[in-house]
Amino acid sequence: MGGGGLDRLEDGVPYYHSYSGSEAAKSLQPPNDRHPEASGPSADLYARVARRYCPPAFNFDTVVVSGVRGPVTERVLRATPFWRLIAFDRLAPNPDAPVPSVLVLPPHAGHCPTLVRDTVAAFLPDHNVHVAGWADARHIPLSAGAFGFGEAVEAVAEMITEIGGAVHVVAVTEAGVVGIAAAALLEERGHPPATLTLVGGPVDCRADHAGLAAGAEARGLDWLVRAVIAPVPPPFEGAYREVFPGFFSLTGFLTRSLDRSFADHKTLFLGLVAGDGDGADGHRDFFSEFLAVMDVPAEFMLQWIEAVLIDRPFVPDTGRTRWSGATPPLAETPLMTVEAGLDSFGGGGQTHAAHNLTGNAETGCRYTEEQVGRFALFNGARWRASVFPRVADFIASHAAPPARSLSTPAEDLLALSGVTPALVARLNREGIYFVRQLARLDEAAASGLDKRLGTTPHPLATELGREARVRLGEAIRS
Repeated sequence: MGGGGLDRLEDGVPYYHSYSGSEAAKSLQPPNDRHPEASGPSADLYARVARRYCPPAFNFDTVVVSGVRGPVTERVLRATPFWRLIAFDRLAPNPDAPVPSVLVLPPHAGHCPTLVRDTVAAFLPDHNVHVAGWADARHIPLSAGAFGFGEAVEAVAEMITEIGGAVHVVAVTEAGVVGIAAAALLEERGHPPATLTLVGGPVDCRADHAGLAAGAEARGLDWLVRAVIAPVPPPFEGAYREVFPGFFSLTGFLTRSLDRSFADHKTLFLGLVAGDGDGADGHRDFFSEFLAVMDVPAEFMLQWIEAVLIDRPFVPDTGRTRWSGATPPLAETPLMTVEAGLDSFGGGGQTHAAHNLTGNAETGCRYTEEQVGRFALFNGARWRASVFPRVADFIASHAAPPARSLSTPAEDLLALSGVTPALVARLNREGIYFVRQLARLDEAAASGLDKRLGTTPHPLATELGREARVRLGEAIRS
């Protein structure tokens, strides 16, 4: 790139420029680690993206609930060409105890949904967690139609309705305004979400320390179309669909001034995770998530930029708000906003400004985590130790009180006589995680389990099942 800015994309950096001629037909993966025409930092970035341009999986196998480890199953509740609603089913010690339902909205700005893996992991022990799984636009055929800002808002509203009951929405960074619009839409329909939490998502960019709003307004959408929109090449299923290539998420676009040259991806990453409290291993793992990118429909990205950076319909006093009438759009939705002290695009009051949409800017919950970058708000030690407990408390304050449940020792397999951690691991492999599961084994099931464990000469499963029934009976009577 030779130091040029986004105006100089003809120099060969865009990811899709490598897919040409017969090489594209041979494989969906780039044939080499380096772009043949690129050199320097941009070539290094290209090589990294080329190796990681595939969505990773969440891969949650187990989670500790009330001190007892149980399995987690990832399930798709609903699927469309542009998004999936993903549920994480936990086998909890007391499955009948009500827990809050949470819908996490990852940013739809070029990173894969697994960017919020640590966010989901924190909620899993005490919440029914769902995630909006945005699809990679390069795999969506043109026949599926368009997916703009309005379609994304309607999609989130459909997800909340599909989950049912009281749903607590947690919108991460750029997903914030989508969450706001969906909550407002559901308020109009008479069933708003239980709460809405915005984590570092810019709403009012008048305090735009990064200069993005001024740059976007000055340059206009026509320049953005020329600079960052490209067609998907063959042989991908989404060939010829106009997209915002995920590559640009690693260049500093939407986190730096538009008139600067590309940021070094390592420097950019370290700034985003500044102050997160994680060590080298944690950063290494999250860096892989950071590098996993996907394409975004061009119409969504351009409409998002227009709404947040140019028209600013979410700022009530601009005279251009998309809602009319006397009722504020978030009048019925309890709102929490979280900002990072070192975030130039989302901090400095840009996220907290959403409280102006509630009709009473003095209500709601605001929290600023000082001396951290944007990604530290939803990933890393600071997220887990400082931000998450506050978000969880906010959700709990607007959720139904938990039902009485069995004490943890009553469900812990290690509480049974002679059970060791090694035996617990073997029982887990057989799908046994809780005392109540052993208590429900009849004679035939216990005999089969003994056979698989190799304990038939001394029927361990039968004995454990008998003790489990006694222990659960005592727990219920107490």
